[in-house]
Amino acid sequence: MKERLLQFLNANQLTSTRLADQIGVQRSSISHILSGRNKPSYDFIYKLLEHYPGINPKWLILGKGAMYFDNRQASLPFEEEVSGSSPREPAIDKPSSPEGRIEPSGKDEKALENAPRHIDRIVIFYSDHSFEEYHPGKNKS
Repeated sequence: MKERLLQFLNANQLTSTRLADQIGVQRSSISHILSGRNKPSYDFIYKLLEHYPGINPKWLILGKGAMYFDNRQASLPFEEEVSGSSPREPAIDKPSSPEGRIEPSGKDEKALENAPRHIDRIVIFYSDHSFEEYHPGKNKS
């Protein structure tokens, strides 16, 4: 991937210092990637793709395809291959309610119609892309 990062810098007439400042990573992190000392972290790849949305993630990560998307290409090619649906359509077959719940259909709907509702889990997402998951009903002693 260091070769592709060098290609990207050259194609955009960027220095590693300027790129680091643009995407909000430490300058040394790019230097370490380019020297081969470290591999790029998820955070680095995420910030690069977020700041430069035209970069083809398949090219960046796997070295496949062109450096940039062309105008006709979808912006999320990985999603198309994995789910088989277009990037603008949810991969979930069941419709969801405005609150984000998956609505049951057919006989599932009748079984759940009178079932009591309870909190199954709570997921907290942090700005560093980590998360914690709590299961209130399972923590009782």
